[in-house]
Order: sequence, then C-alpha cells, then structure tokens
Amino acid sequence: KLIEKNFHTEINLNNNEKCEIYLSFNKEELKSLNSYCNTVQTPDGGTHETAMKFAIIKAIKEFGKKNQFSKINNIVSNDLFDFTDSLISIFINSPNFEGQTKKRVSMPGIQKKLENLIFNDFLQWLNSNKKDAIFILNTLIDRLLLRTDLHKFKELERKSFKERSRLPGKLVDCSSRTIKNTELFIVEGDSAGGSAKQARQREYQAILPLRGKILNVQSVSLSKIADNSEIQNLIHAVGSGIGKNFQLSKLRYEKIILMTDADVDGSHIATLLITFFYKFMRGIITNGNLYLALPPLFKILDKNKFHYAYDEKEKNTILKGKLKNDFTITRFKGLGEMPADQLRDTTMDVNKRKLIKITIKDGKKETKKTEKLFEQLMGKKTEYRYKFIKENANFAQNLDY
Repeated sequence: KLIEKNFHTEINLNNNEKCEIYLSFNKEELKSLNSYCNTVQTPDGGTHETAMKFAIIKAIKEFGKKNQFSKINNIVSNDLFDFTDSLISIFINSPNFEGQTKKRVSMPGIQKKLENLIFNDFLQWLNSNKKDAIFILNTLIDRLLLRTDLHKFKELERKSFKERSRLPGKLVDCSSRTIKNTELFIVEGDSAGGSAKQARQREYQAILPLRGKILNVQSVSLSKIADNSEIQNLIHAVGSGIGKNFQLSKLRYEKIILMTDADVDGSHIATLLITFFYKFMRGIITNGNLYLALPPLFKILDKNKFHYAYDEKEKNTILKGKLKNDFTITRFKGLGEMPADQLRDTTMDVNKRKLIKITIKDGKKETKKTEKLFEQLMGKKTEYRYKFIKENANFAQNLDY
C-alpha cells in the first residue's frame, strides 16, 4: 500500500439507483479494476468506469492546483490507476449494454451526473486527509517524471560530437569509443577531480567531480531530484536513465567507481551515492558495475621508498616487519592533497589498486533487510538511526573526530 487509508463512497443517484466505489492505492505497478452493473460483472467497463476515472483525476488536479503543485496538470489516468486496486458497482433501473454479451455498460445520459458526484466526494476525501493526499500527489508527480522524456533525464550515448557536447561540463570523458574497459570515477570536489584527471589513463578512465555531499534521495520526491544539478550531472554522465526509464544497455561505462576520501565525510558521501544508485539505478548494482575505490590512509617513507597502508592494521604490520631505516608517516587528509602519481599508483592503476564491488544479496528476505537498512540509515525518522547507533556503537572503530 502507498498509504494505509482507502477511499470508499456510496453515492445515491435517483429512484433507488446508486453507485459504490472503493480504491486502494499501491506503491508498486500492480493494479486491478473490477466493475459491476446490478451485480453483473462488466469486464469491458463502460460509462461507470469512464466517469470514475475522469472524476478522480479531475479532483486530484483541482486539489493540486489549490495546494500549488505546479506539475499536477500533466498527470494522466495511468499515473494513478496503474497503481490502484479499484472497484465500482452501480445499480441502475434500466441499464443499457453494448452487444449481446453485456460486458460493457453504455449509458451516456448518466455519465456527467456520476462524474460530478464522484468528483465532489473524492475532493472532499482529499481535503479531509490532507497529509495522505499530498503524499499521493507527490508520488504521482514522481511517476510523471519517470514516464516522460524530460530534458533533465535524457539518456546520452557516446556516439557523436554533438552528443558529447551535451554531457555535463565538469565531466572529463575518456577517449574510447566503446564501453569495454571504460571506468567513470565519481570524486568529491574540484581538487580531487584535478588530481584524478592528471592520474587517469586518458583512453579508458573518465572523471566526474561532484560538489560536496549530494542530496539524500531516500525520502525526497523526484521533482526535487530533477532540480538538483549535481544529480542531473550524474544521471547524464552515467547515461542509463533512471527508474522506469533505466536501460542497462545505455550505460556509458563498464565500471562506475566511487572514489571518496578515506574519512567519515568520504564514507558519508559514498553512502549517499550508493543510496542514489540503489534507489534509481539498481540494475547497475545487480549487474556488477558499481565499485568503491579504496585510497590508502597512510604513506610511510622509508629512505627513498614509499609504503602505503589502507588501515591501521596494515600500517602496524608495515612498521613491525618491513622497515629497517628511519621513516616518516603521513596521514592522507584527502584525495585532493595526494600527488597525481601517488593517486595513480595507489587508487587508479588497474594493476595496483583495490576495489570493492557493491553487490545485493538475492532473495525476498534479503531484499527486505536491505530496504529496512536503507530506511534506518537514510530515511526521515531519526529514531531509527538513534536505535541503530545504540545497538552498533560499541563495534565502531577508528572514527575520525
């Protein structure tokens, strides 16, 4: 269910004639529509179904206009009824049917009256359940944005100079004309982007610097995402489209690599990015195209030789076993401060780097656990995070302060 409440109304027409309607709103694209006339099922619909659909959408648009939903006029019937279980039953004294099978009601004379009565009742229900109504409208606009070909979400391919010129301005693309072996490094900030640009292998590695922390998309409407320039740049660079428009075949790179600083802020940015890919481009994860880069935490200089440690344990192992001379230890503050040759050797060179593949465990039970974890960590309800921290704080190590 999208919301717990359902819509139900029983409308009196005249002379013992009446209409009853029941709607239940769904999150997923699952639907049913059962209609009846004098208890006889009408699988081909007709006047009563048409009146109901028209009136419901008209009421939604009226409510949306009064509550300043600027895009609401563009929604269509399928945005709602493709995600709704619907039932309508009318009792008419002298019904008319099309054809001998009586599978479709045809009574144009009552359609306008029925529309007006359903419109009034549903508009009243929306106004009486304003919080749920606003949530429904935001969801409808999300569906609208996903099904339409808005310029913000156009899929881009590496085919022509014209298309390349439409890519985000800060994207430093690779020169390869095919997807094989290509990599997109998503980095935080222009400074890290500059180092990565110098360190990359130009033919196969592309760089997209993002400004700070991207929007947490777990609990926001798609209209907000559509207005966020950093996410627009990310969508355009990846090229596969999002949501319903997602097509893995349109992916512009073989690997998408999140390369953030090795600190708490960097981990948070990586988590925000993983949340975005999980929610809107999940196929990239399930197909094994999303990776997390592992930059080193420490640089140890022993005479003229560098050693790199990716965590405290590895640093201590190096100090105990490998060093024979005086040495100096440097804690990397960020990728932007790492010289390009060291960034290449430690984090970007395909023969030397360490990557973690982001994967999703299969199965209904595992999916439910994953959804719950995203809601706990990235959702709106802070009490979930408070509970998670209380349960897991004792296991946290090496946090930056």
